[in-house]
Amino acid sequence: MILVTGATGTVGGAVLARLRADGVPATALTRSPEKADLPPGTRVVGGDLGVPESLPPALDGIDSVFLMSPGHCKAIHDANLVKAAADAGVKRIVQLSSAGVAEAEESGQDNALAAWHRDAEDALRASSLEWTILRPGEFMSNALAWAGSISADGTAATPAPDLVQAPIDPADIAAVAVEALCGHGHAGKTYDLSGPEQLSAAGQIAVLGEVLNRDIEVRRVSLAQHRAAMLRKHPEETVAGVLESLEQALAWPGNVRAECVPTVSEVLGRPAATFREWAVRHAPAFS
Repeated sequence: MILVTGATGTVGGAVLARLRADGVPATALTRSPEKADLPPGTRVVGGDLGVPESLPPALDGIDSVFLMSPGHCKAIHDANLVKAAADAGVKRIVQLSSAGVAEAEESGQDNALAAWHRDAEDALRASSLEWTILRPGEFMSNALAWAGSISADGTAATPAPDLVQAPIDPADIAAVAVEALCGHGHAGKTYDLSGPEQLSAAGQIAVLGEVLNRDIEVRRVSLAQHRAAMLRKHPEETVAGVLESLEQALAWPGNVRAECVPTVSEVLGRPAATFREWAVRHAPAFS
């Protein structure tokens, strides 16, 4: 039995769906099982990574865990789960981290976002559990933030239209996670993950325009405007950490890990999805 945290999110949801499709017994962990919008028949247990005493019942009978927690409490939440999992006799954890950890290590320019993920990684590595750590860069699904404005008036706002990255399809992250959870030879590995091509935000918007067959205007916004938009969805501490990382990327774009790495194809035996392929699959969201 595999426990999936973040099961209502982008990557966790894809992990859960892939496990179910493969016939692997899986349980979704959520703070509010009665409110979780999950497929019918999904086994759901309640638990809060911020409340350690809520975790032991959720880990009863669990062999492996997909560990994903976002935001400024990541290090604390991941450490809580790791300790509870070790106490419960869990064998293996696959943890979702961030390429920002390697960027900070290589550039010597630390930031809060990198520190949250690095501390979370350290807690897992220091445990007695088998572990695999996934470090993806930008998610292709971040483009869904433009869906409302593209649909409404054909615009897409970004504070960094020219910043080049190698965005990855969350479905590919999930596929690597499932292979690490269910396969062999992944223990003790830290996998850098990227898509197969370098694209700026403006480049992604151009691809979306081609797929949707419509003109989309790239609208540059200030960091202050971007901050205000983020605060409508995320806690202030999380927003501050994300913006610190973005400000560093804009000041020193060479520190951003934009190279395309072959990990997805090496682990899965197939190519990673392109942004165009992702856009075609998700075109209805922009209608």
